Amino acid sequence: MLKNRYVNISKTLIKEGKMIRILNCILVFLLAFGACTKQVKEHIHVDTGVTVEVLGAHKYKLIAIGGASSTSVEENDTFKMKNTSCTAAKSIAARKLEELEPEQKNRLFFMETVDTKYIDEGAYCEITYHYELPAPKKQQ
Repeated sequence: MLKNRYVNISKTLIKEGKMIRILNCILVFLLAFGACTKQVKEHIHVDTGVTVEVLGAHKYKLIAIGGASSTSVEENDTFKMKNTSCTAAKSIAARKLEELEPEQKNRLFFMETVDTKYIDEGAYCEITYHYELPAPKKQQ
């Protein structure tokens, strides 16, 4: 009787040991699988472009929205997204200002940055600019 109990306990321990090994293997697999999969984040869509408010003769308020490069969004690199989206916004605003002030196209012009906002962790950048045509320098 004692021997049978010992055998039954041994068989139970062996079964439990196999079960624990199986559970450990499953756990390791799930952890490895979870670490290997990319975390995919959905980004919202924002229309890019420039809104112009005419403040007077040769005075403008430009609100430019630029989108980040597709590679920076795919990599989910916040720094690159902010950098490329703001570069795009600056470029869009400069092109629009060249359309509004064609005689200033080949001259250096200064747009004052009033405000910068990042949308969707940098996937889009909204920059508000103020532009005023500088007064001509007086000759003495």
